[in-house]
Amino acid sequence: MPVLRVALAQMNSVVGSLSDNVATLQRLRTRAAAAGATVVVTPELALTGYPPEDLLLKEGFVDATRVALAELSLAPDLPVTLVGAVLEESLGLHLGPSSDGRDIARRLEGSHESAHVANVATVVGPDGVGPSVAKQFLPNYDVFDEQRYFHPSLRSGPLLNFDGIAVGVVICEDIWVSPGPAHDLAREGASVLLVPNASPYARGRQREREQMLATRARETGCAIVYCNLVGGQDELVFDGQSVVVNAEGRVVARADAFTEELVVVDLDLPPSDRGIPVSTLYARPEVEWSAPPPRISEPLSDVAEVYEALVMGTRDYLRKNGFREALVALSGGIDSSLVAAIAVDAVGARAVRGFALPSRYSSEGSRGDAYDLAERLDIAIETAEIEPAHQVFAAMLAPLLGEVPTGLTDENLQSRIRGVLMMAMSNASGAIVLTTGNKSEMATGYSTLYGDSAGGFAVIKDVPKTLVYELCHYVNARAVARGDLAPIPDSVLLKPPSAELRPDQRDDQSLPPYELLDPLLALYVEQDWTASEMVAAGHDPELVRRITRLVDRSEYKRRQMPPGVRITKKAFGRDRRMPITNGFFEDQW
Repeated sequence: MPVLRVALAQMNSVVGSLSDNVATLQRLRTRAAAAGATVVVTPELALTGYPPEDLLLKEGFVDATRVALAELSLAPDLPVTLVGAVLEESLGLHLGPSSDGRDIARRLEGSHESAHVANVATVVGPDGVGPSVAKQFLPNYDVFDEQRYFHPSLRSGPLLNFDGIAVGVVICEDIWVSPGPAHDLAREGASVLLVPNASPYARGRQREREQMLATRARETGCAIVYCNLVGGQDELVFDGQSVVVNAEGRVVARADAFTEELVVVDLDLPPSDRGIPVSTLYARPEVEWSAPPPRISEPLSDVAEVYEALVMGTRDYLRKNGFREALVALSGGIDSSLVAAIAVDAVGARAVRGFALPSRYSSEGSRGDAYDLAERLDIAIETAEIEPAHQVFAAMLAPLLGEVPTGLTDENLQSRIRGVLMMAMSNASGAIVLTTGNKSEMATGYSTLYGDSAGGFAVIKDVPKTLVYELCHYVNARAVARGDLAPIPDSVLLKPPSAELRPDQRDDQSLPPYELLDPLLALYVEQDWTASEMVAAGHDPELVRRITRLVDRSEYKRRQMPPGVRITKKAFGRDRRMPITNGFFEDQW
């Protein structure tokens, strides 16, 4: 039976940096050539990075993409490569009527009138730039906004001929549709489907992908080569975990998570019993190379996967935006401890600086915990007492308020003084401030605008408080398993969470206990349950009313928060777009 040797180039693209992406593609193609690969599959929009967003509205960017594709073809010794790119719709793309008329309205619905490009996978090889296959189904939900930018194809692209093996190409969302493009290509005679993807990470997503791929393989009788993007892009993280399943739906190869790598797989496939266009004939390279057994990387545990997503998202945000150093305000609490640990794993201890900014209310235990943490992580730490500034601001405000600031005004004042100091250090050093607020706090508005929210990147903004504790225990257990000292002191894990902005303050004086709060936030924010649905499910009506009101009234704060890593299926940011001015409360009816 013929063998198709496929290389999956699980690469980390940089949005907009065509030169960097060309260099990465050529490096991976060179490795694939040494391995004797017949064809290299790259992720969706590998050349432009994903998502390129409004760069696609710039004619110069689209023109430069076409030049970059041509540059990739100037390498006659490298294998044929399926490159994720964009092309103008006028360049011979398959945007005409579909063969069966199925679901055209769905593909066209909402398409932006000014869109003039297609999301394509383009064949690049020794003979230059070959045919392109355009994406048919454009997602427009969650973090996706493809109908703003792309025109959909209305029929499947041509089959490719690799030494008589009929190969179909299906781009990302198209493989999820049943019946859909995969079934069309199977009916035309394809025995394997190459699937470029840019599928962002969210908890549980990989299990869903592999279940879907197994189902689609069994439905179509095709092996499926699913190559996913890896790396951080603003709030999104792409986890890789590219996978190959055989026609029975069994996983035969899986790449690592959160790592750029090249995976080479030999697929025993039947030759096509139908005619395949000679114009798309590609021959196997004359290279003798014995393929090792396909490697099936073990999936990470749920908490380990989340942690690695946070590390990669932080690393790539700093690296791709030119930041060489990160600053973290260390309060001695659990949130700042986790952020510091993530920062060290992302960019190294030498590139992380901690600042202890105690007030008159900061306990000796918390002061000591901040220094203990810094020593365990081997990061520099400096102290700046905020009491002098606190007194000056209080004296300045007293005539305006008619009294010395008290209550929430005084609490927020302390937080804003810290924010001013951290941002001043950022200005002076060029380093980025990593904020330390978690999702539970952001959801309920338990944060201070221009205070603890001041910074350039919010590492754990999509991590609920209960998960913060799980991640800290994971970090410690991993270190101990390596024979190292646990980085996060036990005292940090054991003490009640507190902002320490007034005497004996605890979070549960302002919020419900996190073990009650977080499950309700997951229902309301991530699953879009209504308050009445939550009550009908057995949750306390007064608690539900209190939490939903807190969430709804804090939207204006969240709009002003820095971006942060998305790890759930609905984060505050790209995929949750509630109006700030919102007069709807369910109980008004």
